[in-house]
Amino acid sequence: MVLSMRTKLKIFAAAILLVLVVIGGGLAYFNFYVKTPEYTLKAIQESIQNHDVDEFNKYVNVDNVVAGVTNNMLDGIIASQTNLPEEAKVAMNSLATMFKAPIVASLQEGLNNYVKTGSWQSGNITADAQGAMINSDMILEQSGLTDLTFEGIDYINTNEDNGTAEAGIKVTQSEINQPFVFKVSLEEQADGYWKVVSVDNFSDFIKALEDGRKEFIKDYLSQTALIIIDKEKILTENEANLNAALNLGTLGSSQTRTDLKNDIENKILPQLKELQEALQSVEVPKSAETLHNLRLKACESKIAYYQDYAKWLDNKDIKTLREATDNLKKAKTMEYEANLLTKRIEGQIK
Repeated sequence: MVLSMRTKLKIFAAAILLVLVVIGGGLAYFNFYVKTPEYTLKAIQESIQNHDVDEFNKYVNVDNVVAGVTNNMLDGIIASQTNLPEEAKVAMNSLATMFKAPIVASLQEGLNNYVKTGSWQSGNITADAQGAMINSDMILEQSGLTDLTFEGIDYINTNEDNGTAEAGIKVTQSEINQPFVFKVSLEEQADGYWKVVSVDNFSDFIKALEDGRKEFIKDYLSQTALIIIDKEKILTENEANLNAALNLGTLGSSQTRTDLKNDIENKILPQLKELQEALQSVEVPKSAETLHNLRLKACESKIAYYQDYAKWLDNKDIKTLREATDNLKKAKTMEYEANLLTKRIEGQIK
């Protein structure tokens, strides 16, 4: 069938009209979509992925968010100190105002660095307006922000009557391996776009973080106590047998020296190395890293002591004996410090 020119023109006009309707509808939808809380949250995600600080700042009121998070953080830290009397918490509230400016500065720097590079840490130690030195990375680690993984948007509730919205942002805090949903407030701007203006439950996050850290430390202390008791029981028996042999005063005998060396190499050193390996296999919370390192170094020094002592039983070199004695002193000093630190930590988590 051959179409007339008039019919062809009608079809062509209808096609053009359809295209215009589709384009117009798409533009209308896009203009509507970009002025929704959903679009703002998506744009924030993309700005972080693209390391676009200007785009991020377009959709986030950074000053307001950081100020609110700082207040929440301080409130959460104080609230988590359940073993403190009420008057001590009041005093802490007063002191908290002194730390607010450095924390705000640290969070702003960390957030800007995160959007720009994908890392919260900057390695910077700067001074605030009063000249106080600020370790930004330490503050950021304490906030728990450096160990967050974004999991998705849990919900968005929009109130069109007053131009506000609340979104639930799902994250996982890897340090304590727990999920959390941040309540984020958005407000509609004069140009119709939406902006994130606050995170409303950061104090709840800090409390959950502190509670999780305490449980993690309790588990660590319990686990390591069992390891130390188990290994040191046998170790103490072997060391007692060694000391008893030494007290007999028969070190001049080559057979005695050979027997002592065999006891060290076949009984004591294997037990110490088992203790060292068992401690190295434990998952360590950040707040117990100093304690754990002390325990490992004490174990390492004790191993060095017995290795040097076994060597001295062979070569009878006074220099070797001095090295052994020095390593034993180091081990005992670090064991003492580790015990003091353990008691301090136990007192803090009661």
